[in-house]
Amino acid sequence: MISEIAQFDLEDPCNRRVASQIVDLVLFYKTGVGRPQEIISKTRFVVETYCTFTYPSYFDSDDTLSRIVEKIRNAAEQHPACALLDELDDIHNYSWDHCCDDAPNRDVADPFDVTELTSYVRRTLEIVKAIPTLP
Repeated sequence: MISEIAQFDLEDPCNRRVASQIVDLVLFYKTGVGRPQEIISKTRFVVETYCTFTYPSYFDSDDTLSRIVEKIRNAAEQHPACALLDELDDIHNYSWDHCCDDAPNRDVADPFDVTELTSYVRRTLEIVKAIPTLP
């Protein structure tokens, strides 16, 4: 639930930024309000921060989503975030094509599909436990 966001130390600027971006993602998920490019960037940031905060012994604070996925994949079932690998990999691949300047497919990426983007936002919010897992 969103109340879990309150567990962050909001005195820390990074935690305030994460909490703010989670609120933006929830708002987009519920209402569709937000610029798709910004929403995609926020999904990456929120998931990266969640992983580095939840598994600090396994990820560095500056690990990108790509690096996080790579570390989980290399450790396989030995990694405590192994169950998240498919979700994180999907979010990485989707967001990479749409928001990363050096993405090989960025010039040919499909235009934003709001339904698809909403699905990725939902998946992100479920990972960070900002909404309950939905069927």
